[in-house]
Amino acid sequence: MDTRKVEGRSMNRRTVLVLAGLLLVQSVILALAYTPAPHSGGDNAGYISLAHSLLDRGAYLELWDPGEAPHTKYPPVFPIVLAMAILLGAKSWAALKLVPAFSTVLAVAFTFLWARERRGMALGVVVALLLGLSDTAVYYSRWVLSDPTFLALTMAALWALQISRGSREDSRTAESRGEGDRWLWVGMALVILAYFTRSAGLPLAAATLLWLGLQRRWKALAGFALAFGVPAALWWLRGRVLGGSAYVSEFWMVNPYQPELGTVGPWGLVVRVKENLVAYVTFFLPSGVVGQGRSFLLPLGVGLGLVTLLGWVRALRERASAAEFFFPLYFGLILLWPPAWSGDRFALPLLPLMFFYAGTAVLWLTDSLPVRVRQGAAALLVLALAFPAARQWQRTSAGAELCRELTRLGFPRECLSEARREYFAVAEWSGENLPDGAVVTTRKPRIFFLMSGVKAVSIPLVTDPDEFLARVREGGSRFILLDILDTISEFYVFPVLLDRFPDFCGMVEVGVPGEAGTQLLGLVEGVQGVDPDQEDSGYLPGCPEDMVRTDPLEGGLAKGWGIPLLLRERKAGR
Repeated sequence: MDTRKVEGRSMNRRTVLVLAGLLLVQSVILALAYTPAPHSGGDNAGYISLAHSLLDRGAYLELWDPGEAPHTKYPPVFPIVLAMAILLGAKSWAALKLVPAFSTVLAVAFTFLWARERRGMALGVVVALLLGLSDTAVYYSRWVLSDPTFLALTMAALWALQISRGSREDSRTAESRGEGDRWLWVGMALVILAYFTRSAGLPLAAATLLWLGLQRRWKALAGFALAFGVPAALWWLRGRVLGGSAYVSEFWMVNPYQPELGTVGPWGLVVRVKENLVAYVTFFLPSGVVGQGRSFLLPLGVGLGLVTLLGWVRALRERASAAEFFFPLYFGLILLWPPAWSGDRFALPLLPLMFFYAGTAVLWLTDSLPVRVRQGAAALLVLALAFPAARQWQRTSAGAELCRELTRLGFPRECLSEARREYFAVAEWSGENLPDGAVVTTRKPRIFFLMSGVKAVSIPLVTDPDEFLARVREGGSRFILLDILDTISEFYVFPVLLDRFPDFCGMVEVGVPGEAGTQLLGLVEGVQGVDPDQEDSGYLPGCPEDMVRTDPLEGGLAKGWGIPLLLRERKAGR
């Protein structure tokens, strides 16, 4: 009997069993932390809107905007995945959240396979569990964002490249060379998919090119350069022709959310890198592991950073793989980004590599110690990270359980803040009652579109009343939403209302009686002639009849966490 074959089969079975256990554990972790309530960020709605555009128009358009301009910012892979989910029946926020949750489970699985291939089963399990418990991984598994899908594709690509011919030492036979070649092409295909999931995948593509060059795989390098370069160039050219690359233009701004501050110069980039490095090492990375509000984030971040750096240097010296190039390239990219973009969300792809390099360093530092001492030290270090991460997950799960229970009892909107409940209520009323072709000026135009089906534009960030109203009218809008989501409406909309009171009429208002609520205002060009007593009272007159539908659409489409835009399309048979 060939004992090598028996051992190989045994190892495969063991790997499958461990992998199955990790998948089960991670599924339980995410299920308990799962919340059906939508996130307040516009990116969530933006991705769903793009998926709807692909299905409804067969094109990649900003359907929420009156101009329906072609979209050039987010690559299309994640919206395509969401479109497939919608085709399978996902018409609610809760259902679409299964996509990032499933992606997170896959990310943990591929992290285990990659780390196991590099350093063995034990380290693979530790790295995968730490990633699965980390606050950032759990948190972003609950929102409709591309980051978990990008992480899953990144780790799958690194694993496939790792087991390809270029990283294997047993590629002497024709069979192993053929298998290695197949995995190499699979890995390169996954790299391309990762890039077209998030533009931040560019460092992964660059790392793959560097690694192939060092491996002297010239044929593969040329093939990958062509397979990646052509669609990437076409995507870039599309952005340039249709309005420019948003990421490139925003990159040079001091703050993309405050364009009036201008652009950054060479010295500004140096200062930016310094600020981001301190922020990531001392806050975003450690809080991404154990959650925010911890008193030990600074020492944890510095210590973990030093050990990670040591482990990365050791891995680079031993046998550099694509991961060793991706890690500094990606970290360098997010250090160059505007600080307004900085956050644990963008550090997510660093976490599995950070855990792996830290583990590599610990194994090397304790190499001369007895086995039991090494095992005990390793267990203590793992617990030092896993215990606070588990506590944070427990707190997250408690809040999520309350929301799930409220949803089950028929009170889903109680999961939301009062401001968001009011916002959703006005959006749904607008979808049922505003006339065809209406355009609403609002703080969250993409969310408003999903919850109403009505086109929307952003509030002009100008304080001059005349310029404000001119921009609103130029956008084709006759309706302005005065919300209490944050201070934007209070700072920009409310002063215009006070200064140009005769130009407005009242459409609908929701909220707690006697308190400032969310109001949908109409623009009437001052033709009504507001009574002075009425103006002093602060009450707006009702809007003209032509500003409301004579045949309101069917309501109640958003029962539970349904998305009215998707449900209305289904009822229309489209």
